[in-house]
Amino acid sequence: MARHISYTEGFRKHGYSVNDVKGWRERELAAGRPSGLGRFCLAHGLCAECGGAGNFVIGVRWRDTEGVERAEAGPVAVLLQRHNLEKPVNWLNDTHKWDYLYERCAVCGGTGKSKGP
Repeated sequence: MARHISYTEGFRKHGYSVNDVKGWRERELAAGRPSGLGRFCLAHGLCAECGGAGNFVIGVRWRDTEGVERAEAGPVAVLLQRHNLEKPVNWLNDTHKWDYLYERCAVCGGTGKSKGP
């Protein structure tokens, strides 16, 4: 099953901005050390599996034309198009069109924190 890691969400959840991450990566690269996002996670006590988010986006949920709530795993863009989720009749409510379907990270148990080296 395809899983999407939301690094931005994970980093923000733990108080790191995009600029914090970018600065750290630039400093590590300049020092000749590995500077990938996984390394950032490890260096800051975040779960490298989920990028600190604690979960993975695995699909979407919505209401069908009869008002029954549905959910399906798969690539979000494909599911939005396949199920016409931009049409108001399929929205979850008047303001919420659809929502992500999540799976909890088994490595960190949803905390987004590393369990150690």
